[in-house]
Amino acid sequence: MIRVGIVDDHAIVGSGLRQYLSDHVDLRVTGEAANGIEALELARAGEVDVLVMDLSMPDQSGVDALSAIKARFPDLAVLILSGFPQTHYATTLLRQGASGYLNKECDPEEIVTAIRTVARGRRYITAAVAEMLAD
Repeated sequence: MIRVGIVDDHAIVGSGLRQYLSDHVDLRVTGEAANGIEALELARAGEVDVLVMDLSMPDQSGVDALSAIKARFPDLAVLILSGFPQTHYATTLLRQGASGYLNKECDPEEIVTAIRTVARGRRYITAAVAEMLAD
């Protein structure tokens, strides 16, 4: 069972993602947060294997939260799920410790694939991000 924490300040996004993930027997949402400070609390509680986190949030952004989380919990998988284009953030955030980066416009099944991949300790990158990293 992969324990997933959802970090997004939009309740409808969190609710939709929680509902979608509940259809998969190997995934269980064990926590939710609406900002980076709450994301750090989720990580500290130790009840998650993967954090699925937005970048744009109040109080503490996902970028700042990623740094704080990786400093304290370097082995925790953090999958960024953002409305920002991959071309602007993906490579930088992967270098800062993110386990993967997806745009919110991706197919929902790709989120599941990414969660499973990063839960195994691997990185998840799309073909477009792989090409940017290669350049």
